[in-house]
Amino acid sequence: MLARIRIRVPDRPGALGRVASAIGTATGDIAGVDVLQSEAGQALDDVVVRVRSAAHLQRVLDELLRVPGVAVDGVHSPEPPASGHADLQLVAQVLAGPARALQTLVDGAPSALGVDWAALVADPGDGSVGGVVSASTAAPPGLAVAGAYRLRPLTLDQPDGVHEAALVPLQGCPLGLLVGRAGGLAVHTSELWRLEHLAAVLGPSLAVASPA
Repeated sequence: MLARIRIRVPDRPGALGRVASAIGTATGDIAGVDVLQSEAGQALDDVVVRVRSAAHLQRVLDELLRVPGVAVDGVHSPEPPASGHADLQLVAQVLAGPARALQTLVDGAPSALGVDWAALVADPGDGSVGGVVSASTAAPPGLAVAGAYRLRPLTLDQPDGVHEAALVPLQGCPLGLLVGRAGGLAVHTSELWRLEHLAAVLGPSLAVASPA
């Protein structure tokens, strides 16, 4: 399985090399690294690691914590992005099938964007609660988001637990894309940036497919 491990490391030469060595010591296989930010002498990175089980993942985490200056912020498993171009592949799939565009987006968003679930919600635009138009199978029941839609991170208290989420308006379309993780990692500003650009590309096409 794949696990996304969010770590803080000293922003200096060799730091990522020591992280890679620690993961290798635990026989983990690095599938990708996403640098989220670098400031004040410290970097925040998401390292995607292929592991065999939850116990194997714990061994990887234990080795990482032995590296001086490294801190683990959180772990998300099992659906981090499959590849660096997964979001572009999702755009192509949505545009290729206008009749199923809405469902294609919510079904494909979790693996493409590294979240657990996705939903499209109607934008009331007046501070009331928008209804769910379409959702992926893992979306929690009873989703509701109040207020006019804008690009923002959210923490949703659902009956099945706390979800870290983000909401982005689809430009030119009366819908918002809501994506979330069941606990684990908060949505980082770099992920919001990706969502914003995805919404800008897909919004005009989805406006045709959205309910009146």
